[in-house]
Amino acid sequence: MNRPRFPVICRAALAGLLAATCRADHVTDLVPLCVKVKPAYVFIAGGSGVVISPDGLMLTNNHVIQGKRTFDVRLGDGSSYKAKLLGTDPHGDLAALRLELKEGQTVPYLPLGDSDALAVGDETIAVGNPFGLGVIDQSPTFTAGIVSALHHTQGTYTECIVTDTEVNPGNSGGPLITMNGEVVGINGQIATRFGLRSNTGLGFAISAKQAKIWLPRFLAAGGGEVKHGRIPGLAFEEKQQGGEVRVLIKDVADGSAAASAGFRPGDAVLGIDAAPIPSLTRLAALIGMYPEGHEVKVAVRRDGGQLELPARLVAPKRCAIGANFERPRNDDLDVVVSNVEEGTPAATAGLKEGDEILEINGQRIELRNRNEFKALDRMLRMGFNEGDVLAVKVRRSVEGQEPVELDLRLIAK
Repeated sequence: MNRPRFPVICRAALAGLLAATCRADHVTDLVPLCVKVKPAYVFIAGGSGVVISPDGLMLTNNHVIQGKRTFDVRLGDGSSYKAKLLGTDPHGDLAALRLELKEGQTVPYLPLGDSDALAVGDETIAVGNPFGLGVIDQSPTFTAGIVSALHHTQGTYTECIVTDTEVNPGNSGGPLITMNGEVVGINGQIATRFGLRSNTGLGFAISAKQAKIWLPRFLAAGGGEVKHGRIPGLAFEEKQQGGEVRVLIKDVADGSAAASAGFRPGDAVLGIDAAPIPSLTRLAALIGMYPEGHEVKVAVRRDGGQLELPARLVAPKRCAIGANFERPRNDDLDVVVSNVEEGTPAATAGLKEGDEILEINGQRIELRNRNEFKALDRMLRMGFNEGDVLAVKVRRSVEGQEPVELDLRLIAK
């Protein structure tokens, strides 16, 4: 029997009406938040920024300031100020500035929130100046979305927040905000396709946690650059251990900061500052979040027990290993040592003239053209940092004997 269609249509219409009402209510709820947030937004150099304290301290991306030190900026409430660079991190793409205010003057601001408290699915708002739209109507643009992923590595952004909140060129340096009006990230990168500079659904923000760690360094930088830190003297590897993948310390350079901190070959790295380390990628991401001079606590497992080793991070320092290499001849792209300087890391490691480099840290050397040879040559001569521990496999020819393969341990210093 055919049932009347009218009730079905009514139910569908009612469901649509309720859904539309819910959406309208949801959008309406954002209005007071946008009103609250807008005055602390900063138009700067074609990009974005945000004021994070009443005395005019503000954050943006390093790529927004483009090497400049002073700026004319305008807040979302229409007021204009001079801003001066305090410090910058070119590698991590973060910069801090301060607005020049009169004595006792304060400005609207948004506090830095707790990005560690975020969960995938949390709602967020991005405030920015996409494609320079704010130049037209003198007002920033607001977009809404959710947290798509956490603890992500995107190029030089480590431990960053991934969001589907729409961000585009011009949003760089602007805030990623929670529903309670706190800044949990600084938007800086987007995923693109086909070479088009427009968002394809994913944006990447530097976490508020990272910003908080770097702020004291920026305040003391005098307008200069603050470098990232590392633990020199360690070589790592991933291995199966106890049915799971572990990050192990493969080697520790004698006399290095790592040796002084108490690290030993064979230590399993469990975590850094209570954050777990399941892979080498995660290890690099966590270390990459900190500036030089920062002290981390590294949890390791050794001989069945667990230890916590403090380590102060130092800035990378490039150094030469003291070896030069023969130029390619015709199609011969073998990497052969042409000479070794006395008293250098290469000489100490036992590298000799005529040795052919086969592997470095387990990576086989297989070159396809002269450009690749030139790139490798530059890396071998000046591409290592002080304290790097290198496992180098060479093929050595001895007159009257078959060539032999040797494993050498080279410490850059």
